[in-house]
Amino acid sequence: MSTEVASPRRSRKRRVILIIVTVFVAVGTFVAIWIGVRGSMARSELLDSVPLAHRIQTAAIEGKASTASADVTQLQTKSARAMELTSDPVWRAAEVIPGIGPNLVAVRESAALVHEVAVSGIPPLITLANTVNAHQLVPHDGTFDLGLFTKAAPSLAVAKDALDRARTHALAIDAEGTIEPVQSAVTSLVTLVDTTASTVDGISTAATLLPTMLGADGPRSYLLLSLNSAELRTPGGIPGAIAVIHANNGVLSLDQRTSATALGRAKAPVLPLSDAEMALYDERLGTYMQNVVSTPDFKRSGELAQAMWKLKTGMTVDGIVAIDPVALGYILRATGPVDVGSGVTLTSDNAVSFLLSTVYAQIPDTTAQDEFFAGTTRSIFAVLTKGSLDAPKLVEALAQSASENRIHIWSANADEEKVLSTSTLAGALPKSTAKTTAFGVYLNDATGAKMDVYLRNAITISSAICRADNRPNYKVGVKLTLDAPLDSATVLPSYVTGRYAFGVEPGRVRTNVYVYAPPGAAPFSVKVNGKELAFASATLDGHPVVGSVVEMGPSETVSIVFQFVGKAGDARELSLQHTPMTSTVPTSLNGKVDCSNL
Repeated sequence: MSTEVASPRRSRKRRVILIIVTVFVAVGTFVAIWIGVRGSMARSELLDSVPLAHRIQTAAIEGKASTASADVTQLQTKSARAMELTSDPVWRAAEVIPGIGPNLVAVRESAALVHEVAVSGIPPLITLANTVNAHQLVPHDGTFDLGLFTKAAPSLAVAKDALDRARTHALAIDAEGTIEPVQSAVTSLVTLVDTTASTVDGISTAATLLPTMLGADGPRSYLLLSLNSAELRTPGGIPGAIAVIHANNGVLSLDQRTSATALGRAKAPVLPLSDAEMALYDERLGTYMQNVVSTPDFKRSGELAQAMWKLKTGMTVDGIVAIDPVALGYILRATGPVDVGSGVTLTSDNAVSFLLSTVYAQIPDTTAQDEFFAGTTRSIFAVLTKGSLDAPKLVEALAQSASENRIHIWSANADEEKVLSTSTLAGALPKSTAKTTAFGVYLNDATGAKMDVYLRNAITISSAICRADNRPNYKVGVKLTLDAPLDSATVLPSYVTGRYAFGVEPGRVRTNVYVYAPPGAAPFSVKVNGKELAFASATLDGHPVVGSVVEMGPSETVSIVFQFVGKAGDARELSLQHTPMTSTVPTSLNGKVDCSNL
């Protein structure tokens, strides 16, 4: 029996391997501890930064610069520390490690984002707060101090540009595939930056435009369209009550209240309609005030409304403003309860339900309804312009309304409209970017009733590359449910259920559903409840548009699936613009199309 003795060469090789393994383990352990400790410290700094940012934003709007200054210094210190902790060579080297790397990249970019906002976006707001606050920017006794807007504009413009850049950087952070705490933190930060940027964007746009729009250079007049979401149109509802707002050197007054119904029908479209507009919306787009907002292009709606008002009254207004009842409810948070007459007090809690449902039961006569809505407009206008309201809450309400596409403004002045077109108030068509491919889903009632307060909507959009030519496939799913009483036809007022205006049985709802696809896309399929249907399409302002008409009764659900082939090179991330409704519209974007079912 012999014993094998390891050769010196083999022993040295084993020692070398052992040393190498030991070094790798040691380095790996060091990196793990280093990253873990510094990541935990950075996370703590970032979490502390979020409430600081909220406090600063609130203090800046309220004009409390002294309160905010200490928080700004603290935010800058914490964000700088978080950025330092996540930018050292060890951290950057670990970003290439599969599975771990995307989390480290997302945390580093989030820290850089917070620091960018702290250094560039917030200081101009503090400068502004030292001179002007939200309380001064609202009207008092029916008058705006226009000089304050001019004074505020420079600081707001600097803050707007900085926050717009930060929003672009925020949306570029890729949290897909990261662990839940990282993904949640990134989502919170992106939401905070996006909300802040939207708020400042709205205030900055107002500061730029309001002096001239409110009559600094001469009298102006605007048509106010109160949208009724119980009968849907693309921006949130059918125009109901109508009023004219006069502005002269900041002094506001309300005049000439009527209703869209009272204006009646024009004998022919008030402006020439394109073939695509005729195919999608027919001539009623240009003959009824109720239908000028059928299109998602509010600039076009404004032009049509202006022309129709001139035809009916001989008056040329300088712009159009549209607001839906949900936005009105938000505004009532700032005004507090408002007595609108007829023994009715509107609050932020009851405004939507009363204006879209209860009023029809309490005031069945349509003429009396019009008078009530006109009186409501007058009462709320008086409270808003008096000045005794919570200005920060008003800013918050207007920002939320604009972000949800519930307020739209069009100016007949080309220079003003150019500024408006870049804001959330424009009501523009969905716009794709290098980062996102944009879709629009819009609803227009075809019942001639007020049943849409019971309509519920959910939207899903999916995509995948299923073709050899790398053109993406898109599926847009729209699920509509009529959450109305089963006996709607008998228990609801006839004005709500309809009077067979378009051949729809009382209690049922017919809806036109439109999908605006990105330029270059081609529609190829529409299925309703799984059944393939023939469809018509048109191209409007470069967007392929497909429409489908569906009908349902109480408790029924209709599912519509629109399919498109996009153009090669479309951004993989999807975005959506849709008709705002009285209830939340659940959306699911960036799902995957099952290529095997195509």
